[in-house]
Amino acid sequence: MIIKRRKRKAKTKQSKKLRGRSIIPINALPIHDRLLSEEQEKNVPLAMSNKEESRKILRLIVYINEFDRINKEGKQKCRNNDCENLVCKPFRKYCSRKCSVEFTRWYNKNFYWRNIRNSILKRDNYTCQICGLKLNKRKRHNKKIENWLECDHIIPKSYYTFLGYNFDTLENKIKTVLEFLHNDNNLRTVCYKCHKKVTLNNFKTKSLLIDLNDDN
Repeated sequence: MIIKRRKRKAKTKQSKKLRGRSIIPINALPIHDRLLSEEQEKNVPLAMSNKEESRKILRLIVYINEFDRINKEGKQKCRNNDCENLVCKPFRKYCSRKCSVEFTRWYNKNFYWRNIRNSILKRDNYTCQICGLKLNKRKRHNKKIENWLECDHIIPKSYYTFLGYNFDTLENKIKTVLEFLHNDNNLRTVCYKCHKKVTLNNFKTKSLLIDLNDDN
């Protein structure tokens, strides 16, 4: 029994559609829409650079598992830096409950951003240090004015390399976080609207700083 295969019709370019949407060339758009599309294309590199910058900043985190230590014999030591004992059961990362409690408190206080942010908001009495907006500590978001409180770095954390800090080893990470990123003197309470303005000015300042370094 011979089975004849049906010949598939060749698809033309005109029949191609993107999920039912027709493609309109830019030249066919009105002048106003054409200018908007060209402006959006110009802003694409800036948006991409902002995303890359935010990704780099997200890497500036010291995770708790980075404090795991192993001795020369390959046995796991207590996570607490001041302790040289080996891990003991029932604990998986510590030698005793005392070390577990001490290290956890130290880590959460210095590396857990939510605790640091809340301590700065409390220190500044839940008041924006730029415009003076004050919100209730339980309701830091005001729906009427569409504004809320945030924790801001006075010197942006993306500037850490310009200040001589590195993030390559655990020791340098701890130093960078404690002395710069999470330093109380470099943190302040600001509202969302003021924070947005400050961030835009910081991007402009950093671009000038990079240009000056390149010239030298």
